Amino acid sequence: MSFQLTRVQMTKLLYALKGESTQTPLHIVEEALKNSISVEQNIPSFILKASKKKSQLKYGLSTNEIVSLANLCELTSLKSTSIQNWIKRDVKELIGQPELGKKYSIDQAAMLLIVKDLKVIFDFERIRNILTELFNTLSDRSDDLISPISFYELYGSVLESLDSFSERDIELEERINRQIKLPRKISSNLTEEQCNSIRRIIVTTVLSVIASHIQTRAQIYLNEI
Repeated sequence: MSFQLTRVQMTKLLYALKGESTQTPLHIVEEALKNSISVEQNIPSFILKASKKKSQLKYGLSTNEIVSLANLCELTSLKSTSIQNWIKRDVKELIGQPELGKKYSIDQAAMLLIVKDLKVIFDFERIRNILTELFNTLSDRSDDLISPISFYELYGSVLESLDSFSERDIELEERINRQIKLPRKISSNLTEEQCNSIRRIIVTTVLSVIASHIQTRAQIYLNEI
């Protein structure tokens, strides 16, 4: 893939795929590519298909489409075999069965993107414990502290605000915390303890993504030697 999206741009794409945006998925991608050359054949076919959808039926994704979606995002690399193992074994209880026939919902896809970001430094048992605290009953999204897409959007926004950091910055966690702005529509329905849980897990996830970035840069540097 010749282009990559930030997590904030990916969030916009997720909302568009879910039908909760005034823009089409293709428009979201083209907006992200406005400063680069856009070649339509490089855009995954499911994005083109979803952009032409006129019905109000919810759009679902196959495992291969979720892999393509994940690989559009910066600092993210997934293989189809990894997704298959995750949904059949490692985070089966978190993801659940395909919610839309044989396809997974956009919220389930968002959950897998979150799992990928956490997997950099945590094992699956720890990931299950972390995310169960946020997302509760799989079959009922209404009892979640926060939706998977909203959570992804929040820590993606925090990551974008951290345009620079260094090994000498011992207050990184505090900087991340200061950047977390829970929307009123979310925080007003939660206790202070629940809000603190969301904040704590956002900090954890942001640090995991930063660790992924450092790991990726180290590998690139090693390959250039």
